Amino acid sequence: MQKTINHTGRRRIELSELRINIETQPDGVPEFSVDFSLNKKGLPEDAQIYIEAYRNNTLQRFPFGRVGRILAPASTKLDQLDLSGPVLFRALIVDEREHVGRLIAKAEALRPEGDNDEDNKASLLTVRSGPLGQVTWRVEFETGGKPQLCINSKIPNAVEQIKSNPLFQSLVLPAALRHVLLHYLWNDDDDDQEADGWLRFAEHIATERPSEKDPLTLNNWVEDVVDSFSKQFELCDLLTNSMEREQ
Repeated sequence: MQKTINHTGRRRIELSELRINIETQPDGVPEFSVDFSLNKKGLPEDAQIYIEAYRNNTLQRFPFGRVGRILAPASTKLDQLDLSGPVLFRALIVDEREHVGRLIAKAEALRPEGDNDEDNKASLLTVRSGPLGQVTWRVEFETGGKPQLCINSKIPNAVEQIKSNPLFQSLVLPAALRHVLLHYLWNDDDDDQEADGWLRFAEHIATERPSEKDPLTLNNWVEDVVDSFSKQFELCDLLTNSMEREQ
């Protein structure tokens, strides 16, 4: 039975504090393990550690002992999940000394070390093709996962186009960047590792994100980021030069 959890006053567990490895067993069911380097400062020794694996609307929770004595469960088989795509993980540390458990530390959207899709693993935005009717492309957000740039599968070599076609790159990428940043700004979650990665990327190519939540100020900052991104990769020149060569 899962306890009710109070989510106030929590800290973020950093990516350096745990590594998740996943392997498919001979029976075809994946199983995972966790290597902890947990910073225990400020955490009660008897606080419970949970690891949750999830995909779409399916979830499995596994107890991993307590802060003072980390102990893996007998089985970590992911036999109750939708395995049609990548599995993500979250780590929860819960103080259960009171009737209602209090969430005191959390890490969200963790990907296993065994992810062998190196291109998508290294990038902030995964690219795939899919049926979109008459829509040419769309940014989709899987809960807790990377944003996905979905290119209409009716387009020949759809995924390759965004990697090498100057027309696609110059017209799609700035708009996709704008869409992703606005999504994360309006759905602010300090525990979302993907949001943190995107916003740090934006600050790297432009300026530090404004501290105020004024929509106009944030929108102007996003436009500055898109402008800096386009200048950095000379996207307009890329497009015009490509068009001139074709003529």
